[in-house]
Amino acid sequence: MSGLSILQGHVYHSRSETASNSFRYPIFNLYFSVDETEKLNHILSKRYFRLLSFSSSDYLDKNSGSLKDEIEAFAAKNFQFIRGKNYDRIFLQTIPKMFGYVFNPVNFWYFFTGENLSAVMCEVNNTFGEKHYYWLNEPAVNLNNQWITAQKEFHVSPFFPINGQYKFRFELSPTSVTAHINFFAADQSKRLITWIKGDLSALDEISPVNLILQYGWMTPLVVLRIHMQAIKLYFKKVKFFTKPDLPKNDVTYGNTHGEKK
Repeated sequence: MSGLSILQGHVYHSRSETASNSFRYPIFNLYFSVDETEKLNHILSKRYFRLLSFSSSDYLDKNSGSLKDEIEAFAAKNFQFIRGKNYDRIFLQTIPKMFGYVFNPVNFWYFFTGENLSAVMCEVNNTFGEKHYYWLNEPAVNLNNQWITAQKEFHVSPFFPINGQYKFRFELSPTSVTAHINFFAADQSKRLITWIKGDLSALDEISPVNLILQYGWMTPLVVLRIHMQAIKLYFKKVKFFTKPDLPKNDVTYGNTHGEKK
């Protein structure tokens, strides 16, 4: 598994509540070991100029310190996950800044012990500037290719209620990554299927020109497409849910019990 990679693939959403609506867009992510953040920034600066960039202050508590120190302190404080005991490597999957702009609906933090996936933290951002974390962990279980359940606690879309559950699944290999997130309503009916999947290539082997030709100004398009889909759902007269108060806790915990596709 390369320490510094670009994941090139697609994001897919399909909903079935009230009015069906599906879309599939090309996307690319950075996928890298937090141990190599300094090297990542060097490559982005040298090869990608101002096209792509990365800032540690866009993540977690938005501090400006070392990304590695920040995530390790975050894991120790919130999850009692201690380096050398619970994991030995952390990878981050995220959309980079393009021309200084970024919005990430979700960042995936992968905690590995050897080749086993020990835990995943989903750092979720909504368009209101709010953030929530879903911590997915089951002691002594390799989460790779497992379905993991967590209660939905955080408002993301006005076209889905808070009440319900997420079902997560991560398929990680040395050459590809797939992240599934399905949403089930309170009556256990499946309302939303989403995934991000793609192939991994070494960061220093990808041409910046080819990225632009293939993906365009992708990062700002993420927000534009979110609003375009919202407009489509509005005109389809999909039920609108007002924004609730923020959850009392910043973190929701999930496990592999009661998993389903």
